[in-house]
Amino acid sequence: MKFHIKAILLGTIASLPSAAFAQEVAQTDPVDASDTADAEAPDGDIVVTARKREERLLEIPATIEVFTSDDLAASGNVTLNDLSTQIPNFFITSPRVTRVSVTMRGLGVPGVGLYIDGVYQPSDVAFSIPLFDLERVEVLKGPQGTLYGRNAYSGAISYVTRAPTNDFEGEINAEAGNAETFRGSGTIAGPIIKDLIKARVSGSIQRRSGFRNFSDGSDADRDNYEAFSGRVTITPTSNLSADLKYTYVNKAGPSFLYHQVTGINDDDGKLLQTPRFGPATGVLAGERPGSRLRSNSHSARLIYSADSFELVSTTAYNKLRFSDTYDVDMGPADFLVVRGSGALRDFSQEVRAQSSNNGPFKWLVGAYYNSGTSGDCGAGRCGNVLAGNIFGGISIVQNTAPLHYDAYAAFADFEYKLSDHIVLGGGARYDEVKQELRQLVGPWSEAKFHGFQPKVTARYLFNPDTQIYGSITKGFTQGGFNQALAGTGSPLETFPNQVLWQYETGFKSSFDDRLGNISVALFYIDAQSFNAAATIPTPLGPRVVIVNVGKVESYGFEVDASYRVTPNLVLEASGGYNRVTPTTLSPTIAPGVGNVGEQFQRAPKWSYRVSATYTQPLSDDLSLELSGAVNGVGPTRFCGESAVFGPCPLRDTYHLVDASASLVWSRYRLSLFARNLFDEIYASDFLAKSALAQFGATSAGAVYGEPRYWGVRGTVKF
Repeated sequence: MKFHIKAILLGTIASLPSAAFAQEVAQTDPVDASDTADAEAPDGDIVVTARKREERLLEIPATIEVFTSDDLAASGNVTLNDLSTQIPNFFITSPRVTRVSVTMRGLGVPGVGLYIDGVYQPSDVAFSIPLFDLERVEVLKGPQGTLYGRNAYSGAISYVTRAPTNDFEGEINAEAGNAETFRGSGTIAGPIIKDLIKARVSGSIQRRSGFRNFSDGSDADRDNYEAFSGRVTITPTSNLSADLKYTYVNKAGPSFLYHQVTGINDDDGKLLQTPRFGPATGVLAGERPGSRLRSNSHSARLIYSADSFELVSTTAYNKLRFSDTYDVDMGPADFLVVRGSGALRDFSQEVRAQSSNNGPFKWLVGAYYNSGTSGDCGAGRCGNVLAGNIFGGISIVQNTAPLHYDAYAAFADFEYKLSDHIVLGGGARYDEVKQELRQLVGPWSEAKFHGFQPKVTARYLFNPDTQIYGSITKGFTQGGFNQALAGTGSPLETFPNQVLWQYETGFKSSFDDRLGNISVALFYIDAQSFNAAATIPTPLGPRVVIVNVGKVESYGFEVDASYRVTPNLVLEASGGYNRVTPTTLSPTIAPGVGNVGEQFQRAPKWSYRVSATYTQPLSDDLSLELSGAVNGVGPTRFCGESAVFGPCPLRDTYHLVDASASLVWSRYRLSLFARNLFDEIYASDFLAKSALAQFGATSAGAVYGEPRYWGVRGTVKF
């Protein structure tokens, strides 16, 4: 079947131009949509910037999920985890700040790029940053490296925040729920000097004691954060603008909440960790498990607009500090305690020129520079502190060598409209990356990685609201150093690039006077090299390193549809099927990854969401909005970094029900809501007993998904 799917995809892509010309002959009234992308979007259309220019969602020859500010406000989403059930063939788990796993279409980790206002977030810990004051979230599936860089291997997620306005406006949000949750956010925007300087100030705060307790009754999963953003736009002339932004995030959350379980489907696991470790742990005495993230982000964007093109310069500087303290053996005994710390400083500069007219040829060219250092905490070196009885009651410090990197890239993207119906496109990007592992003792180690990412697209426009498309795209993630093996001379001291090719064809349409929308995509991915975590022995004991484990293929489909049945009732449905299997695995380093022909770990075979929203007007300015949704996730394998070969444990199917009732005025909204209404218990992450036994644990470990969360939420706009 897999070969038939690939053949169908290639055949469909290859036949698009000829099929399109055949349709053009049969079409008696050709539609001229040449200015659709640049015209003001009609009512109901969603405008996105997925290709770094504003255009209608229907025109993008790729699978994109978009969540607008109204979607986010209505459902109370504050993290990417909250959105995960609404995205087919998508998986994310974050048992602690420094351990985030994200996949699209079964591939990633890393390989899914995160961008905030067009700026790449260079660390996976950025996925833990809360969402606030967003205009929309764009989720782009498949390789996006042509425009988004070397690590958008299987997809990209773009946060677009709300810009300053020329008229005064503001918004206040407040929420209270179980688990002693209190959450608030606010924003004020308006002109400092009318038409010249505009500003926006936003902030968000959360306090949550948590849903779960340790064995002594103390809080286990508290989750607190403060976030602030300030943004100023300056428009000295009609064709020149500057956009300056600063964001600060301080987050204190849970860490390593693995319950002791008999298996992955055990719904009665024991959280036996204690919040205080015994005196024998030395420098960790009295510490409680927890994680912390501090982020400072600065960016500046300059835009110069000419008659037919724009010049855009984006400069960004990010600084992250993060740490974790956790009990690896998962028991109340003071056996093995770890504190890990890390830091990152990252500078990036992108310059691009792009067309801005309504002509048939749209183009973009640019260059990118990126430089930074990870693992440099200053006087207090980054690394691990290991403590407990396993070390005879002393603490051992393991410093991490700083890693410096410099990256250069050049890219181009174009699209040409051959006729009223035929549009061809393409692009390419070349990346060159140099890394220096600046070892604390001995000579520095150097490594270079490079990659070339081309793409071609073709689409046929039946009319401005309906198209079919096909694309062929290459993606890669850069290789790197395994710092645990630095200076050992091991052949695994570095790991190579990951490389894949994706073939996709799809159909998009807005129909019945735009009452309905549908998007369907069929894809095949050939991951010609794939990396994964493996536990191997080292002079310092077992360590988890990244290794190339073989080849993987992924194929399936995705559907996203909505229909306004009546002026009051909207139905939405989305879902996907994804078959992901290794085709080749290394016989020596592949334990804990899976087996040839077996569904790949952390890749649900299917998922779906069905929702309905009914709005009943109560007066001229007041309405009642009732909303409900059912989310389902199919069987999912978790290998759990097992130290032995064998079938990976299979998590059972689960279904979650969400519901809300809201009173909506023109400037106010008051909601009563519940997520996971029936309190479904399921594992969101898993570590095998054989992996944890190396560190003194007596059982496997499972992290449970968020239980039932309910509360009240209010919004005021002015």
